[in-house]
Amino acid sequence: MALTPLGSAAEVLVATGHEPFARGSLRRTDVRGWLGESAVAWVGTDAEERVPYLSALGPPDRVAALLAELLPELSPRQRLSVPRGTAALLPAWVQLEGPVDWDVRWLSGPPPRQPGEQLVAPDPDEVAVKGLLDAGASALPGDPAVRRWWGITDADGALRACAADTSAATGVGHLSSVAVAVESRGRGLGKAITAAAARALFEQGCDVVTLGSYQANVAATALYDALGFAAGHAFTSGRLLQRSRW
Repeated sequence: MALTPLGSAAEVLVATGHEPFARGSLRRTDVRGWLGESAVAWVGTDAEERVPYLSALGPPDRVAALLAELLPELSPRQRLSVPRGTAALLPAWVQLEGPVDWDVRWLSGPPPRQPGEQLVAPDPDEVAVKGLLDAGASALPGDPAVRRWWGITDADGALRACAADTSAATGVGHLSSVAVAVESRGRGLGKAITAAAARALFEQGCDVVTLGSYQANVAATALYDALGFAAGHAFTSGRLLQRSRW
């Protein structure tokens, strides 16, 4: 496959049609990218982990063919985010280590108003936020990527739900660490805090709001469906592992 180098964020954006996921990962103008047959790949910053990822869009077979051409250029153990199904089509001596299936979703306008949005307030106590989240959350208190936390606190002062604004790319809002206390689930608090936080980002001038969710999290999928988040892309992420061919 003949590859066309892409040397800037602007070129990657044109190649992807200004796709929201690509926009959110392009946080600097100096970007390496490659355009192949019906596939594009680039090295950007993951919206959750804030580390360099090689991301790709296109049909899995075309992305696999593009990556096969790129293998000599990629860093050892390069992190990848590729369309689901791509990993099985890579050369036999290549695999993704620790693969995780997840979906990127987005809103192109404010969500429907939800009962309980009036309870959402900025800047909850960060000790309480940390107590609500597990260690594997996509953002935690003290993370410099968090611009603001949002929370729902009950009448007794206990934090019942939280969400983080980790937006970094111009015009693209991003929500992380949306969580509801176990004992408070089923009361619509997840919808309320997600809707209120997304609405705040649109009011700040964003034209799209994105978030990621694990494929296995059926409850989150139903919540985001109800709020109108479009199912953008199904990805698998992991570290590139190349073995000897012989």
